[in-house]
Amino acid sequence: MGSDTSLGWGHRFINAAMRTLYFGRIRVLDLSGESVDRGQESADREIETDTSRARPRLIISSHRNGAIDGHQVLAAFPRAQFLISIQLIRSWFLRLFIAGIPVVRPKDVERYNLDPASVASPVEAGTAHLRRGGDLGIFPEASSEWGHRPQPYKSGAARIACTLIEEGIDLEVIPVGLFYSTPDRFRSRAEVVRGKSVTIPDRNGRDRSEWEAEVASAMGSALDEVSVNCPDEETFDRIQARALDIARRTGGGSATGGPAPFAQAFLDLQRDFSATEARNATGDLTDSTPTFPVLRWVGLVLMWLFAPVLGAAAFAGSRADGRNTVTFFRLLGGFAAVMVWVPVLIVAAFFWPLVIGIGILSAVCGWLLLGLNRFRL
Repeated sequence: MGSDTSLGWGHRFINAAMRTLYFGRIRVLDLSGESVDRGQESADREIETDTSRARPRLIISSHRNGAIDGHQVLAAFPRAQFLISIQLIRSWFLRLFIAGIPVVRPKDVERYNLDPASVASPVEAGTAHLRRGGDLGIFPEASSEWGHRPQPYKSGAARIACTLIEEGIDLEVIPVGLFYSTPDRFRSRAEVVRGKSVTIPDRNGRDRSEWEAEVASAMGSALDEVSVNCPDEETFDRIQARALDIARRTGGGSATGGPAPFAQAFLDLQRDFSATEARNATGDLTDSTPTFPVLRWVGLVLMWLFAPVLGAAAFAGSRADGRNTVTFFRLLGGFAAVMVWVPVLIVAAFFWPLVIGIGILSAVCGWLLLGLNRFRL
């Protein structure tokens, strides 16, 4: 990685295009008190124009949908860099749209025959980036899982924060929650919640390990406040279904401005529903949620011009090893198909401009239909 403290513009553009085409506009709900319920555009505008800000920011995020989670965090923090697994950038193809500060785990050293002495630890790499005043994104769970609560948080983020604070660096720690209505479906909802900055406990002469554990606890509590954190799977399923129903009946659809209704509804329900209340709730919370298959098929058929791209994405998604990696595999397959199919369409436009024009217009209509708030997954 170079000395630049932000993600390169090329990767930012590609990531924004991929997440927007797949999910639609990513909505950002700001609970920090600075600018409540702002949308993606205002978040981007504030961050992009704040060139004088020198205070580094450590962004700790929930991790629910594989490598695609980084794309969502970038909707709220477009200049952020990430600690990423080195396996994601070993391939030239993956490097086209994935970038960051490589993290080499002990098993990676053995797998790729690396020299352990030549590899910086994740903590060292993260602190070096933050010292330069950049934004650093970390997923404390270390790996993603589509479940009802977070996986155990690792201590790396707390270790980074404590190291910088000891050096006298004014660090801001921001918790971020990621929400998906249906993580493995094209044009489902994806929303981001920015929480209040974490208040880091003072050391007060305590042993470093004790202080670090308290900082880690404070970070975990702050992250739990803005993330999916249900007591059991049944409660999660019911809250997920109810939040989706509320979002469909609320404004802020894909074509309008406004807050993130699905994420807000989920957090409100999660806060108010105990496990007992959820189990005693009426069964229609999960069973009556319509999926509108006919409308979805109409929307997909209208995108006939891009059938090879959709087909490649569907095939790649079928090779995923879990629900939390389906979207990433689909984006890989779709991106590869785009690299071939778009040049073909450009050439075809010279011979059949009317057909290609109608096909593009039809595809736009299908994409918009799939994103209608009232019917959206």
